[in-house]
Order: sequence, then structure tokens, then C-alpha cells
Amino acid sequence: MERLYKNLTILFCMILLLGSCTEKKVVIGVSQCCGGLWREKVNKEMRLAQYQYKNIDLLFTTADDDGQRQARQIDSMIARKVDLIVVAPNNVNEVTPAIERAYRAHIPVILFDRKVTTPHYTASIGGDNVEAGREVARFLARKLDGKGTVVEITGLKDASPVIERHRGFYEVMKNYPGIKVVTLDSNWKMERAQELMKQYLDKGGHADGVFGHSDLGAIGAFLEAKRRGIDKQMLIVGIDGLPGEWQGVDRVKRGQFAASYVYPTQGEKIMELAMNILQGKPYKKDNVMQSFLATPENCDAIALQYQDLEAKMKNLDQISVSLDSYSEVSRIQKWMLVVAFVVVLVLLFVICYIYKEYRKKLKKKKAVARGFIENKEGWAAELNYLDESDCYFMDRFKKKILENMGNADMKMDDLGAQMKLSKVQLYRKVKAMTGKTPVELLKEMRLQRAYTLLQQTDKTISEVSAEVGFAVPGYFSSCFKKQFGVLPTDFRNEQASNKE
Repeated sequence: MERLYKNLTILFCMILLLGSCTEKKVVIGVSQCCGGLWREKVNKEMRLAQYQYKNIDLLFTTADDDGQRQARQIDSMIARKVDLIVVAPNNVNEVTPAIERAYRAHIPVILFDRKVTTPHYTASIGGDNVEAGREVARFLARKLDGKGTVVEITGLKDASPVIERHRGFYEVMKNYPGIKVVTLDSNWKMERAQELMKQYLDKGGHADGVFGHSDLGAIGAFLEAKRRGIDKQMLIVGIDGLPGEWQGVDRVKRGQFAASYVYPTQGEKIMELAMNILQGKPYKKDNVMQSFLATPENCDAIALQYQDLEAKMKNLDQISVSLDSYSEVSRIQKWMLVVAFVVVLVLLFVICYIYKEYRKKLKKKKAVARGFIENKEGWAAELNYLDESDCYFMDRFKKKILENMGNADMKMDDLGAQMKLSKVQLYRKVKAMTGKTPVELLKEMRLQRAYTLLQQTDKTISEVSAEVGFAVPGYFSSCFKKQFGVLPTDFRNEQASNKE
């Protein structure tokens, strides 16, 4: 039994080890400063790109334009000990300490799209925001022939893209003294941009051109101009150039925008940079993704490219969903198998334990029954199995049987009544302690007594049969042979020959 327990324990440990021997996954945390279609596109591209690599998990968080919240999210990733963090900082101030904490914790940090004031990061990747501002400025200055008023609608003023786009825009516009620039500080929201445009026009302001630091800002300006019926008089330019209906490129195609600067997402490039860092491959610290303006001259071609890319991405997305489903099913099946093995082992342990305890109890019950039948002195008191009350009960029961052994008409009902128990109660109690029914005990005790009488006295078979309570000698002989394997007559003869 001990050997079985030992073998089961070893097998149990092996199964647990098997379940835990799955290859460790690399976890990459992605901290987005906010939501929106542009960032959703980045996340989607990263998710699709992850399937080029083995055992990669992406953990996405969104701060909803809350720098303190983003700092807490980054700290949570640090506590979780992710392998790398990709951060699009909400601003240059609130998020910087969290980025430095990650860097000090030896977690590689990639700055994406936006920058911070600290040099303590591993790498950066994103578009050239200064050049984006310059490109929009050159386009508007050329279209306006260097004259007119341009309204600049920014995003959050302490975000690095806003700072850099504004700087690039003014670098060019200062070369055109005939163009007046009016800057309205917004917050990336379309509704806020529309409200600011309304306030500006209500005060008598004029706009020949609009520069939205995002397509949402440009859309807000367009909606207010359209409401006033002056949208055709403005050259509206945004930054993002997202695909899809009513997005930047589509609005250029419809004539609502003069242009939209296609600001690169390229989530696959972010994943490539991340994996180069994690795998110890060469990489550049600062990586700039080039871009361009979507204008009426090229927007059809861009739209077609986007449609083709969207179709391919949709296909890949479906494949990735299937892969995720397959991986999840495979993982569940594996753990179900492990759990099943564990359950089987537990059941084996339980069964072995129950069997062992059953064997113990059965052995004790047999000992009690044997001592009872063979009429041994002090038989019950010697057994720990029986407590004091049980010993007392069995002694009383035995005495009653001995008193009535010669009575062939003795009934268990009468015996139970003498014991102040019902027939059923007597049956259950005796069975629980000996493993035998009262009738079985009585019969075996009578046969044991008969065995002794045949061995030690000269009484006839009929006399012995009557003395132990068998009314029919033939039935007695049959029971005796069944119990001892020999007829009473033959047993008597064997005893006589042994004496000679």
C-alpha cells in the first residue's frame, strides 16, 4: 500500500510539472494616451503583427487623455513585470516619471508617436511632427498665394505632437508676412473644435484657411463653416488621413478638405522594433516614419490602396481570430487533461484510503465475530475496535444466545425483545460490529458448539444436534459439512481413529 501511495505521488508531481512546462509568453504592454480611430488602427496593426512571432501577448490600456491615469497604468505594468512597454505619452510632464520608473526597473520602453522630456527610454518611433506642421504650412501658403488668415486648431497644448506641429507650422508661416495665423487651443475633440470656431466667427473673425492638428479638429471647423454656409470659402487641412467613409481621405475626395496629412500608424513597425529589442538584435534609438499629404490629386489612389489594405487586414483579422480560438481551445483542452489526471489521481488516493480503512474495519469485525463464535474469554475487551458500551452489549447478546442455544424455536424478535431492541435495530447493531447478521452468528455459534461437543464428548449426532438447537439432524449434518467440509459422522470417526 505504501508503495502504491509513493508511485501515485510521483505520478501526480509529474503531471503537475507537465502542466506547468508551457513555454513562457512575452508580454508587451501598450499604453495609449487616448482612444479614437487612429489609435484603434495602431492597436489592430500590432495585434495582427504579433502573429509573426511566437508566444507574444499584448496588453492594451487607454488613459482617455488623463496623464495621471496613464502613469498609474504604466506603474501597474511595471508591477506585473511585463517584458516591454510601448507608450504614447499623454503629455510631456505627468507621464515622464512613470516612464523613468519603468526604465530603472530594466523594462525596455518604446515611445510611440509622442515624446517626453527624459532621455531615459529605449527607443522611439513615430512620424515627424515638425515636418507635418511644415508641410501643411507650405501647402496652405501656396494655395493662398501667401495672403489671408489661417486658423490653427491645436490638440492638448502640453502634448509633444502639438508642440512640434505648431513649431513646424510657424517656421514656415513666418516667411509669409501676408498670412495671419490665429491659434485656438483645443483638446483633440471635434465638438470642442467646432465650439472654438463658432466663438471665433461670432466675434467677427475671418478664416481663409484652417489647420487642424487632427482630422477631428478639422471636421469640427468644417461643420461650423458649413452651418454658416461658408465652408466653400475655406481651405481646410487636417492631420491623420485615416481610411474609411467620412474620414480624412474620404473628406478630401468629397471636397470638404483641401488636404489631410497622412500621419503613419504602422503598428507592424512598432512590433518589429519591440522584437528586435527583446531578441537582442540591432535597432536605432530614434526611428522616424515618413508621410505625405493626401490631396484631391492623389486621394483616389490612396483610397484604393486603403481598400486593398483593409481587405487584407480583414482577412488577417479573421485568421487571427481563428488562431486565437484554436489556441484557446488547445490551452483549455490541455488543462482539462491535466485536471482530469489530477482528479483521477485524487480519486485513486481516496479509493485506496477507503479500501484500506474498509479492510481494517472488516478485519476487526471478523476478529469480533470469530471471538464471539468461538466463545473466547475476554474476546471483546481485547479489541480496541469496540468501545466499553459495545463490549457490554455484545457480552449481553452472547449470554442470551448461550441461554437459548438449545431452543430450536428461538426467534430474533424474542431475542431482540430481551435486549430491549427491535428486530431491525438488533440486526443493524450486530451487523455493524461483526459484519454478520444475528441469525448468521447464532448459526455459526451453534455449529462451533457442535464441533466442540463431537470432539470432546461421546454424545450421538442426534443428541448434539438437539443440544445446539437443530430440530432436524439431517439439516444439522448438511450445515456442519458446509461449515467444516466434513459430515458430523465422518468427523466423529476421524476423531476416534486419531485417539487410537
